[in-house]
Amino acid sequence: MSELQAELIRTEIELEDLLSDHHALSRWIYLLSRNLARVEDQSALVEADQGVWQQQGLCLIQGWLAERDLPRLQAFTDAQGLALVAEEPSFEERPPTLLENPALLDGGQDLVSFYQTPSYHAWDPSRIVFFSFALFFAMIMADAGYALILSLFLARYWKRMGASEGGRRFRLLTTVVLATSFVYGVLVGSYFGIVPQTASLAGSLKLLDLNDFDSMMRLSIGIGSAHLILANLVVAMHLRPFPHNARPIGWSLAVAGGFTLYLSGVESGASLTRLGLLLLVTGLLLVLLFSSRRPVKDLKSALLRLLDGLGGLTQVTKMFGDILSYLRLFALGLASSSLALTFNDLALQVKQALPGAGLLVAILILLLGHSINLGLGIISGFVHGLRLNFIEFFNWGLSDEGYPFRAFAKKETEL
Repeated sequence: MSELQAELIRTEIELEDLLSDHHALSRWIYLLSRNLARVEDQSALVEADQGVWQQQGLCLIQGWLAERDLPRLQAFTDAQGLALVAEEPSFEERPPTLLENPALLDGGQDLVSFYQTPSYHAWDPSRIVFFSFALFFAMIMADAGYALILSLFLARYWKRMGASEGGRRFRLLTTVVLATSFVYGVLVGSYFGIVPQTASLAGSLKLLDLNDFDSMMRLSIGIGSAHLILANLVVAMHLRPFPHNARPIGWSLAVAGGFTLYLSGVESGASLTRLGLLLLVTGLLLVLLFSSRRPVKDLKSALLRLLDGLGGLTQVTKMFGDILSYLRLFALGLASSSLALTFNDLALQVKQALPGAGLLVAILILLLGHSINLGLGIISGFVHGLRLNFIEFFNWGLSDEGYPFRAFAKKETEL
């Protein structure tokens, strides 16, 4: 007891020293933050001054404003006796982009902004990325047990994450991702690498088999095809009417036709083959004829337009490679499941080989092995889940990059 009391005293002294170091190292945080805010305010003033014109008592101010704030500005100018002119931005202008989504889907725009800000004249992919990222992460994690473990961590930090707006958005996104991961883990029947018995409730809920390579490859390619078809269809809606949107419609039909032909090779259906060929040929013809906006005035311009179309068709190989890239969903999910099963078998072998002490070693192997596998699953799910959205999906859905809208405001620093 005396030794424990002496250790307690030493620990309390160390804690006091650490607290003193903390005060010494953080004493300048407020001063630095205040001066940083002052510099940022000065920079914002310089930028805003570029939109101000003054001459002979007349002052004009020009800038971008979120449409939702226009009534407030109108009320202010009416009260102050000022003139206000509000205009829609022209297509030649490059206004900043303000992404706004329902509170439940705000996490999607955080994911989009992590990579790039879409152009103002483009469309907002936040909602699609929100759900597709959750699905991709779930397929890569591929284990209901791991999803439950991460859910416990989420519950532990639930209140702390709700202290800020960004934390609440990330909390909701994480909830959807983990719920999707748990459902997918139940569907593939993986619980820390353990496959439930067929007669059990968990076994009856198993509808997918990770070891059925052909079926899982079809599922992954089907998801990739649907993802890229969706990207092209949204672009087509944005570019309508026809024939301005003929090219993305053509790619959508071509992908649908190619996937139908792939299924016809599995199912050996003549009707599927005919449908696939019809969709594929129609889609490629649309790409060939409408990839160029060159006006046809004579034979030379017609040949040049046809040449442009042939150049557009060269992207067939790119589309094929992008769709095959979605096979990583199946491959990484299978790798995660295989690693979990390997650690389980290794722990069981050690337990059987070392009676007594083998149980402790087996527990350590399970803890360490599954921790490593869970960490790899999180990294893979985050990196590859975003990669399929940012590289493959954005390649076909977004073309121009914009810059975020930041309202002109004075920064405040409080103690």
